[in-house]
Amino acid sequence: QAAKNDIFNKAVGKWNNDVRMVIATFLENYKTAFALKRLDYIESIFDDNAVIITGSYVRTAKRTPENNKYLENKNVKYNRFNKESYLKNLEKCFGSNQFINVRFTDNEVSKMGTGGELFGIQIHQDYYSSTYSDTGYLFLMVDMNDAKSPIIKVRTWQPERDPNVNSHFDRDSK
Repeated sequence: QAAKNDIFNKAVGKWNNDVRMVIATFLENYKTAFALKRLDYIESIFDDNAVIITGSYVRTAKRTPENNKYLENKNVKYNRFNKESYLKNLEKCFGSNQFINVRFTDNEVSKMGTGGELFGIQIHQDYYSSTYSDTGYLFLMVDMNDAKSPIIKVRTWQPERDPNVNSHFDRDSK
């Protein structure tokens, strides 16, 4: 509900309610696909050439005099995948977890480019499964030119909000 409120209440006037509803529905379907372990749906919403970067927290070592001052640092491991390898890893993840829950809050949606329906969505994600949990920010660049079949072109995760995430992409390119 919080994510939907952000979509409908932030940046009022930038795009119409139909576009807002497509974005809200897409995000709801995306997170529901994880809860239901719908690999077929996730496969259908990623572009064949999508850029996919995942991140996860790395567990820290036992406290010793040498590493004591570094244990408070959050260590994050990033991996870049193509669509095929991402889906293979996701299939393993689905098989090894009894449950997966994803919650979205605090999102920012920006229209990107001109002459089309390409959106950058940065959204706070809480991820919980039976074997792992984290919280961070997901960035999705989604092509919504076909409102019935949105396609993710870029998917990244990072632990903190990037205030300039949507400024990294050329809004004037078509």
